[in-house]
Amino acid sequence: MSRSRLARFNRREFFGERWHYSHREQVFICQPTQGGKTQFGWELLSATPHIKPPVALVMKPRDPTPARMTQRFGWKEIQGWPPPQRWPWQAQPPGYTLWPKHSLSMDPASIERTNAHIKAQFERCMMDTYRKGDRVIFVDEIFGLLSELAMQQVISALSNRGAGMQAPIWYASQKGSGTTGAPMPGYLFNNPRHLFFGYDSVAGNRKRFSEISGVNTALVMEEVSGLQPVPMRNGAETSYISPLLYVNKNGPDGGWMCIVEPW
Repeated sequence: MSRSRLARFNRREFFGERWHYSHREQVFICQPTQGGKTQFGWELLSATPHIKPPVALVMKPRDPTPARMTQRFGWKEIQGWPPPQRWPWQAQPPGYTLWPKHSLSMDPASIERTNAHIKAQFERCMMDTYRKGDRVIFVDEIFGLLSELAMQQVISALSNRGAGMQAPIWYASQKGSGTTGAPMPGYLFNNPRHLFFGYDSVAGNRKRFSEISGVNTALVMEEVSGLQPVPMRNGAETSYISPLLYVNKNGPDGGWMCIVEPW
């Protein structure tokens, strides 16, 4: 493992002292599946001051991590948009997890029906945010919304024009690309001001990180290759969570970098 030339911070110090965010900037988190990106996204959202409660979009029928994070941070899970009306004495939750109900059956056509329902709820939320502003949308797996739900139009609106209305989109992905048949649009890599990259064993993916970052590409490749996952206990389960290379494009000389530890 290479010896890092960058400063390293645990998450408490990073969130409390090193993380500075403007209410119009996009965030991109990229690392292979099971590496901890979903949990980190929730932790980052919960460590960031927001004008309105942020909304996380969850596409899978079941996923223990969003369920655990929703409970941990006191967010409210909802199946459709807009959220149910609150009574005056009810406190506003710190965030919403928009998790539409699936109607899967033995019939393969149920996938199409379910996807149409999920797409409709996600688009209602995203267009409401685009229209009114002042809210962050977090997409746990952006590639699914592009390849399975065909949501290019509304994602493009939020990514390319949402910043002016303080309605940015944050998103995570397992790869710094899509696939040959369904690539991710270039603006999803160019627009974010904050990027987090986890360990990736595939050299081509590490090279893609260096291209996306736009900051000292050789150092990005070197640092990502040294981000060895470490075992982290979560109750009875053990997960291998990677440190993250943080790239901030707002810094002097085009940006600055550091390592965020998994604890």
